[in-house]
Amino acid sequence: MAFARLERDAWTDPSVAAAYHELWTQFVAPAIPRLLDSALVGSGDRVLDVAAGPGPVSRAAAARGADPVALDFSLPMLRSIGPNVPRVRADAMRLPIRSASVDRVVSNLGLLHFPEPEVALREAARVVRPGGVVAFSVWGAEAKALTIVPDSLRALGLSSTSPAAPGFFRFGEPGTFEGAMRTAGLIPLPSERVEWSGPVQDPAAFWRMFRSGSARTRASILALSEADQLRLQGEVERRLKPFRAGDTLAIPTTVVVGRGRRATAP
Repeated sequence: MAFARLERDAWTDPSVAAAYHELWTQFVAPAIPRLLDSALVGSGDRVLDVAAGPGPVSRAAAARGADPVALDFSLPMLRSIGPNVPRVRADAMRLPIRSASVDRVVSNLGLLHFPEPEVALREAARVVRPGGVVAFSVWGAEAKALTIVPDSLRALGLSSTSPAAPGFFRFGEPGTFEGAMRTAGLIPLPSERVEWSGPVQDPAAFWRMFRSGSARTRASILALSEADQLRLQGEVERRLKPFRAGDTLAIPTTVVVGRGRRATAP
């Protein structure tokens, strides 16, 4: 599948993983406490952190006294976590984890990197114990950072040849996450919304977030000629002007946390 190959090629590239770690970790950090709260993560819980990236969710879970395992298919990402968190290199759609063996499964903004998100949800439902909770966060439709580059491409009449992929906001509409959790075999719990202003150092750093530290948007940008990339960068920087906050940028961001509980035995 073309999208799966695009994702794998990007995130197994050490330079892309390093750029993500540098540029995105602080931006998405405000979602992590609410994700762990939504999953009811507490001391002693066995937590599987799916699409762990550089490991901020696993570290936050460990700070609560939980026992996390960070899972990602990207070796460069796993290497950046450090030695104190157990790590598993694997695909979220084929978890090498025993059924009903963990208390919580969480993923911060990983779901829409999977070619078949519903398969990943079913796998999460399989490995969580009866009574355990699965919580996955995704971008909400009000996440302005995710719309600036696509809107700029359209405004300039530029097109890309990116493969078909799950929409950035696919699970952000009311009821969508609940339905997906039910289909995965979980009892859906109410979704939660997290809103904050994402900090970015300056317009050049924002451009690098997507050109160097993303997968599908990076591919769309790199498919352009150098001249069109410069045009696009200029349009992106123009659209960032309303978000200046002193010497930095503060960009409105929304995340939706979908949750489900595995039923206990009757």
